[in-house]
Amino acid sequence: MRALQSILFFLFLTVACSSGNNEPLPIQEKEVEEEIDYTITCIDDPLTITPVQCSPTLSSDNLDVVTWNIENFPMQSNTVEVVADIIRNLDADIYAIQEVDDMNAFNTLIASLEGYEGVVYDVRGGIELGYIYKKNEITSFGTPIELFDGDTSPFPREPVEVDITHNNGLTVKLINIHLKCCDGSEDRRTDASNKLKSYIDDNFSEEEVIILGDWNEDFGTGSSFTNFLTDMDNYIFADYPIYAGSGDDYSYPCTGASYCPSHIDHILITNELCDNLLSTHTIRLDDCVSNYLSKVSDHRPIMISLKADN
Repeated sequence: MRALQSILFFLFLTVACSSGNNEPLPIQEKEVEEEIDYTITCIDDPLTITPVQCSPTLSSDNLDVVTWNIENFPMQSNTVEVVADIIRNLDADIYAIQEVDDMNAFNTLIASLEGYEGVVYDVRGGIELGYIYKKNEITSFGTPIELFDGDTSPFPREPVEVDITHNNGLTVKLINIHLKCCDGSEDRRTDASNKLKSYIDDNFSEEEVIILGDWNEDFGTGSSFTNFLTDMDNYIFADYPIYAGSGDDYSYPCTGASYCPSHIDHILITNELCDNLLSTHTIRLDDCVSNYLSKVSDHRPIMISLKADN
């Protein structure tokens, strides 16, 4: 795959894995309820944060998955063109998209992207969920289904689930979510988290599943996602080291408010994908795209790369 031609600054995260003689790295910079010592155990090397000039050269051997809230898409008249350029240059395999406001604009975006397909679902008028994927990398894209239809308190926007297969043979179930925002909605997010976990535990307890999107909350004390955070044998927040870092690479680089910046976009994987996880990146588009935060989105994308099964 080709590298991004614009200057992008990536946060490279390599997370420790309990294999061989390597000791997993505890993430202790911040605490959650009951002082959870969140230790990710997915790759052999310890956590590293390495700036990379431009972007990495992505390998067609790996499945590269992105979550991206594109904020009331399209924000401006030229946003479609800018987003198309970003997608072409980044060259990831599949994108879980949140906040599509104009479905016609989304269809125009897909039509301008040779070699890509896309779907968008009306999960709540004006703030929809969708997927964009490369046809030559994603060899099978199933029929998306909406989950928890009508359960609007925990899910004001119904999650959208789809099964995909990459050309490396890896098959995963993606669940694209956009939870209720803002302070005062913690109980609704907790309810959503509990229902999502029960859904996976009851139906896909031994399958490769990725829940990704705009979770609208970080992992701080009293996190709504404690049920996942405390079940480290079965679930891994691949982006947790971003939250445990300095904040420069948070997914929501806002300013001027007490919650700014915040890391509120997450990628959760089941333990069946632990040995496949290669890296997690924050894509700092605001460093290289002029007026990105006002022209494209107030969120940065997060990407993980997964290798094939051994």
